[in-house]
Amino acid sequence: MFTSSKPLFAISLFVAATALAQPSFRITSFISHRDLTDRQKADIERYAQGWSEAMFTDDAKALSEARRSLAEPLDKRWGMSNTARMHYGESLLSAFEPFFAKENKNVMAATNALQVLSLLGTERSVTTMMHHASISSEDRSAIRQWASVGLGNSFQSGKLTLNRLKSAATLLADAASLEPVWHVATRQLQSLGSLIVTPGLRRSELKELQRVSFRLQVQAISNIIEDIAASKAASLRMRAVRSGLASLRLQLIEPGVETSLKSDTVSELVPVLVRALQVVSAQSEDARQVEELLDSYGGVISTADAMLRRHAGGRDVGDTSIRERWVSGDDGALKDVISYWQAQVPLH
Repeated sequence: MFTSSKPLFAISLFVAATALAQPSFRITSFISHRDLTDRQKADIERYAQGWSEAMFTDDAKALSEARRSLAEPLDKRWGMSNTARMHYGESLLSAFEPFFAKENKNVMAATNALQVLSLLGTERSVTTMMHHASISSEDRSAIRQWASVGLGNSFQSGKLTLNRLKSAATLLADAASLEPVWHVATRQLQSLGSLIVTPGLRRSELKELQRVSFRLQVQAISNIIEDIAASKAASLRMRAVRSGLASLRLQLIEPGVETSLKSDTVSELVPVLVRALQVVSAQSEDARQVEELLDSYGGVISTADAMLRRHAGGRDVGDTSIRERWVSGDDGALKDVISYWQAQVPLH
């Protein structure tokens, strides 16, 4: 976790220095070297600091150029060595500290900084993004969203160890369970889902990570559902539930996932699907008052019932969509479906 130790006036100095900060040199000619000279290390620091200062601007074009310049050394075609990645990462993290300070009002610059950090795939960059992905430590939703997206990108970098991936995933699932903004929670669940295709791991490690990913996704979705239920009123957080279930639906047909793992995941998921239908039923009247809620809750009905029919089996669909009947105000149809699944599925 990083907190800014620099004086607040340093933030304003960034803007004033932008015109002078843009480095006129590149570092791509030597970042593949495992052994760096003191001059090369200094150039890495100057490059990171200079373009970071240039990125602290409200000008979209200048910001985009600075972000592109900071991301360029991390492009795979340059073959950055672990040594160079460590030095570059440390330089970026130091330069970005003022971006994430609570006093900073330039959220656009901060979210772009997160996009650059997401390409690093280092222990410290992941720690920083995890800190800003959770509402317990970051109250700006735009920053939480991009930190969550960045974690997904970092997971796919192929640079993190299995233990680091597992610990970050656990923290991200906790963050998703508490996240009050539906589109941030959706991004968090998507990043958790991306773990099932993580590169750079041995087959046994990937299998273990897949099991962790599935377990945490089901757990986070269940926690969100229960939180929605406790609030009584219909909530747009049900959009995150709908998205998370739809993502799991696709993951459970992924050919790279073993059948036994899919079966274990289904056993944990099925009671959650039934519970989702129960909460929709309980909040039906409220949900039908607003178009966005109607769409979200209706989507949960369609997805949960389809997954139950696929994985628990047996229910005759009939001629009319259960979602359409619910949208039209037919609460009895959904209650009948819930009663059917309660009789078929052992609930925890």
